[in-house]
Amino acid sequence: MKSKVIFALLVMCLACVLAIPASADQPGANEDPFGGLSIGNGSVQDGIGIVAKFGLSPFGYSLPGGMPSRLSGDGTTPRRAIYIGGIWSGNSWDPVELPNCAIVRIPAGKARWFKLDSWEDRRTRVWLDDELDTAKAPSGAAVFGAANAYMYGTAPGDAWQTNALDGGVPSANFLEGFVMAIYGPDSLKPMWAFSAPNAALLSVNVDDKGLILPGPDGVTVQDATGAGIIGFANHNASQPGHLLWAEGRFEGWVFLMVYNQMIWDGTASVCSQRVR
Repeated sequence: MKSKVIFALLVMCLACVLAIPASADQPGANEDPFGGLSIGNGSVQDGIGIVAKFGLSPFGYSLPGGMPSRLSGDGTTPRRAIYIGGIWSGNSWDPVELPNCAIVRIPAGKARWFKLDSWEDRRTRVWLDDELDTAKAPSGAAVFGAANAYMYGTAPGDAWQTNALDGGVPSANFLEGFVMAIYGPDSLKPMWAFSAPNAALLSVNVDDKGLILPGPDGVTVQDATGAGIIGFANHNASQPGHLLWAEGRFEGWVFLMVYNQMIWDGTASVCSQRVR
């Protein structure tokens, strides 16, 4: 009888775990190794697939590049990005990914970095919602508070543009209080100027705002890979509940840089989900 009760409790615990929204990837203390060498590469029995693609060959040596870990940092640099990859549910032959979010308070004029993995045969959605400063979990929709169209009606030199990311006339990419720039998998190509293993986005430095500076020897992400920011999230009328939204098809790791243009600190939830 006791074993049946224990089994029932285990089943209930498992059900709770599966039902909990994937929103626990909050800032931590992790810092990925220089250049993105995988943390815990796994065994060589993993074969030539994803292991060889991201860092370790089945022959026991490291290939250029590397795979960022799934551990979260504090978001202040790409190497300390907060992981927001999703949690899988549904049928094993056709799983559904639940959205995964992190809620972060971003100081005025500062950036925070997030990372997620993607599959070529699925589209990846990312979005940002402004939240109340007291929020403990993502609300699932924007508050549409001060961050909503924050730059609308301003001009260069205005006090409101003190932290403007582009410094010019606001466009759709820079109209809201938060800016979300998307760095695609090409930004993780090897930075050939340095010894392997390395990857461009995880090799460059950032300034005190968290924005990318030229890396060692003055090599930038763009110089090293021919790629950098591949797009921005904007307000999407087809997704009216969210402040910023973007969707695309990628293959590999995607990084998001979220910058707070406002003159006060702001709280935001940043989410990702892979869909058909």
